[in-house]
Amino acid sequence: MKFLLAIDGSVYSEAVVGLVNALKIGRRGEATILTVIPEHVFAGGHTLADLLGRSVALKLQVRQAEEARALELLVGHSKTLDARGLKVETMVRRGNPADEIIKTCRSIRPDLVLVGLKGTGDVPEFLLGSVAHKVIKYAPCSVLVAKKESKAINRVLVPIDGSKYSDEVVQFLLRMPLPHHSEVLLLTVVHAFAAAFVKAYTADPEGSRRIIAELRKTEEEAAQRLMTEPERQFGRGGYKVSAIVARGDPSQEILREAGRRDVDLIALGAKGLTGVRRFLLGSVSQRIARYAKPSVLVVRPSKK
Repeated sequence: MKFLLAIDGSVYSEAVVGLVNALKIGRRGEATILTVIPEHVFAGGHTLADLLGRSVALKLQVRQAEEARALELLVGHSKTLDARGLKVETMVRRGNPADEIIKTCRSIRPDLVLVGLKGTGDVPEFLLGSVAHKVIKYAPCSVLVAKKESKAINRVLVPIDGSKYSDEVVQFLLRMPLPHHSEVLLLTVVHAFAAAFVKAYTADPEGSRRIIAELRKTEEEAAQRLMTEPERQFGRGGYKVSAIVARGDPSQEILREAGRRDVDLIALGAKGLTGVRRFLLGSVSQRIARYAKPSVLVVRPSKK
């Protein structure tokens, strides 16, 4: 697989490289490490070059210093990945970091781009940095947001809803592949729509209870069936697999199960069954990317 790692020297850049190590991506992988020298815009729309005025020598000195720092950053991480047997290339770009990452994705067409939760220019209180947010939304490939330093990927939570997007997640993880010691937790969340409908339109409480019980049984059986094929595929791949059925709001239940099960990674589709086609990212994916504590993999269908 082909990977693009976007780094900027922040603590989350270390988490990006750490995730590659934790995933145990070996000799079959190709990694491009990208760092973007941001073109800062100051008050009044002035760039640093504007503020330095006509001093060509000073501008050159600043530019050389920026590029030296960028190269130093790339060399260190390149050695780390090279030691794992990955084929490594490095890139330095200038401009808006999110835009340059997305442009590079379109140019080199990686299977996966890895970005840190926040960058050096993000406000600490923000749950999701501006660069990560934009890359998740607009990158043409799958995106892995590194939220914390991970020495190992022991548990992966995979929400399943029967859509083509959740099918893509399963196939992506099997292609990657995950470390073989990883435990895969499949989760299907059942909505409470049917029970609410029956309660609202049935005057007989006892009859309502019987109908609701039957509906819940049917829903849960259907949820288990949704996970049968993914469970078989992961099992055939040698992974330990568990299937979980939860009931309630999908985003809340995914976050709750991730916390309860102490997962290291949540892998979900860019959209689900309710995703509107014109939207680039589903509402569930957006909320999980923003609020989840473990790292989040958002999978998009391959266009290769």
